[in-house]
Amino acid sequence: MDHQQILTDEELTMLRELGKDQESAAGQSLSGYLDTPLLGLLQRADMLALEARFAGHQLHFPLYFTQGDDGFLEPRIAAPVIQELSHEHPRAWRLDTEGWLQHNGEDYRITSLSLNGLIVQRLPSHLKRGDAISAILRLDELAPLTLSGVLIREVREQQTSIGWAINFQMNETDQELLRGWMFQHHQSTFTQAYAPPAE
Repeated sequence: MDHQQILTDEELTMLRELGKDQESAAGQSLSGYLDTPLLGLLQRADMLALEARFAGHQLHFPLYFTQGDDGFLEPRIAAPVIQELSHEHPRAWRLDTEGWLQHNGEDYRITSLSLNGLIVQRLPSHLKRGDAISAILRLDELAPLTLSGVLIREVREQQTSIGWAINFQMNETDQELLRGWMFQHHQSTFTQAYAPPAE
């Protein structure tokens, strides 16, 4: 049986052109074109974020857009907040590192660091739980960062005090620098997870 052409040549040409337009529109969407209602919603959002999970970790990337005069948006992400998911509740990822905490002109070795906490060895003996501390965080390849913190837990080994766990805060600019430094070390620690998939 002969197959009849139901559409005319002009109609087929129109459908092909429509398909090309749809492909172009999809490309625009991926490149950052947003309709006005959605753009307005994003501009009013208190926070935007991109999240990724792998290797037992959750990475929370702050997300923002730069809008051009043509209405196109370029998405940008900042260094992420990293959490470990292997515990009962998510907790800040901790890096075993060798840094220094400078307090009252003396340097004390740091053995563990997260975005808002650290463990430091052998602070002065008169300090006790709940004491506030102002100090400078010194890490390789990073300018000194000023922090204020509170001693929350004494770290002991066989009943002997070997250091303190400290919760700390710092200004937003320094926090962003620390977040970027932590992300770089996360990548170097989990190189296999960051490697592109094999072809």
